[in-house]
Amino acid sequence: MRRSSALLPALLLPALTLAACVPTQSRGPDYSALSGNYVGTASLGPIPAPYQLLLNVNGRTGRADGVLTRTSNGNVYSASGTFRPFDANSGMIDLKLFSTSRQAGTLSARVQGDKLDGFLKTGVLTFTVKLSRSRPPQPNQTQPNQTVPVSGNTGTRSVPTPSSSVTVETTQTETTTSVPVYVIPTPVTPPHP
Repeated sequence: MRRSSALLPALLLPALTLAACVPTQSRGPDYSALSGNYVGTASLGPIPAPYQLLLNVNGRTGRADGVLTRTSNGNVYSASGTFRPFDANSGMIDLKLFSTSRQAGTLSARVQGDKLDGFLKTGVLTFTVKLSRSRPPQPNQTQPNQTVPVSGNTGTRSVPTPSSSVTVETTQTETTTSVPVYVIPTPVTPPHP
């Protein structure tokens, strides 16, 4: 009996040492660059319908999910399924689409760079899907930062030029005031059903 209990630590030590060396996550690419907002059409023959897909890809877990919206009528589908990588910059998604709690169809597509091409199946109909990733404009890239001098009680100071302005007329007939309006673009995400 003493012999087997003395031998147990000697056998477990190499196994525990090797287990500590095993990584907990894959060190391969995570494919998060394929995630994003894709906009385009799904066509049934010559009839295209506008669609938008907010896609989240996790290459380490092999999962993909998102929200598919038919923008012409506002139909929204939650999507979840698998992601299979092809190479470092592309892969295949197979998503089940749900409307409320029932399955409404499937989306199978190849995602490569900024393109998503595949098929949307709903019931007996199969649509050809062609979507492109849309990127929001960066504020510094859309308009150079310009300043205009403004005089006040403390002297002259520089104020950034707004991207647009609104003219407000007061009740006095001699004075009009221009009020700057700063527009900050915000991404719109459709609600989950």
